[in-house]
Amino acid sequence: MPLFSGIKSAEKEYRPLPMIAIGGILFSLGNAAMWFFLPIFAEKLFDDLIIVGLLIAIPSAISMFLDIPAGGLSDRIGRKKLLLTGLMVMAILGLLLPSVDSLIKFMVFMLFFGFANLSIAVPIRAYVMDIAPQGKTSEYFGIFEASHQIGFAVGPVAAGYFISTELNLSLSNTGIFYFLTCIAAALVLLIVKETVIKNKSTFVNIKEAITKDRVFIKSLLDYKDLHYAGVAILMSTFIIVFVDGIAWTFEPLYTTLGLSTETVGLILAMFVVPFILFEIPAGIIADKFGKIRVFIAGLVFAGIFLIIFGSTRDPTLMLLSAFLLTTGIAFARPAMDGFLTDISSKKERGGIVGVWNVAEDSAYVVSPIVGGVIAEVFGIGVTFMVVGVALIVATPLIYLAIKKSKF
Repeated sequence: MPLFSGIKSAEKEYRPLPMIAIGGILFSLGNAAMWFFLPIFAEKLFDDLIIVGLLIAIPSAISMFLDIPAGGLSDRIGRKKLLLTGLMVMAILGLLLPSVDSLIKFMVFMLFFGFANLSIAVPIRAYVMDIAPQGKTSEYFGIFEASHQIGFAVGPVAAGYFISTELNLSLSNTGIFYFLTCIAAALVLLIVKETVIKNKSTFVNIKEAITKDRVFIKSLLDYKDLHYAGVAILMSTFIIVFVDGIAWTFEPLYTTLGLSTETVGLILAMFVVPFILFEIPAGIIADKFGKIRVFIAGLVFAGIFLIIFGSTRDPTLMLLSAFLLTTGIAFARPAMDGFLTDISSKKERGGIVGVWNVAEDSAYVVSPIVGGVIAEVFGIGVTFMVVGVALIVATPLIYLAIKKSKF
């Protein structure tokens, strides 16, 4: 079967990939549990949804501003150092969670949470780029992305088990769980070899990242060399992540329109399950039959079923269309990731990933705001329909931009 043959071939060719996948499952397991718990905790603590929304937006806002410097830094000091630093900060945050009992402490907690998240997300993607062999870049990203989705599917279930009616006990349980998953991920990733070899000390490399690279200017210039294809990838990433942002923000609100909580929860699961099922075979197919073809087909497929999802309130059709639109994204994502790896093979990948991640984090910041305006004026379903139309309209432009770059 493609799923297991892909993992087997990857392990045989380059052993760090299975370790990266296992580390990704462990980290995303704890991280998803934390993301599930924090809004509940904030609402109990402050009883104000506006404050809750602002607090939950802090990590993405921090990442949006620091992704590029983090990427450039990973090119200077190495992927593992930044990655392990992020995991250690995360582990400490888990232990400190029970002490968060005021607005100021919560804000500080979320600031460090955002810093730690980007310290992991940027270098680990650059690491996958480094180890992916030519001709299998999409397959490698399929395995990497699928491993993270497994953790994000199971994490909220674990958090639901650990959360009790007594707040202090919930804090302690979630914090310890998060600490253990981050430490376990760090121990797994400690085994893999560094892909960025530097002869200078860490201090000198950090100094040069500030002085020679000018923090983010060099990374922007490296990304600029990707020409129109780079712009196409940023546009695609923004729209794909925008879909994820509105799904997790507004799909639960269908309970206010008469759907049962069980049905809404099952529909939301359909925005995750296809990533686990299809990203690995999608990566293999993209490598074999053409990344651009799979990428564009996945975007169009997702756009069509986004429109269908937003136009109906029939639970069965919503389940099916949610599954199918996410399947389209599950095929498009590893194809896009592999294509970016191919065209940036001779560039500074950490900085390029940093620029790439800015598009992702900005979508997470913007999607609840823009989606909220559309949903308030026209209804929740229209929000999904508008994004579906935007995706279909943008796809030809994305295709032309990639072709114009002639990579």
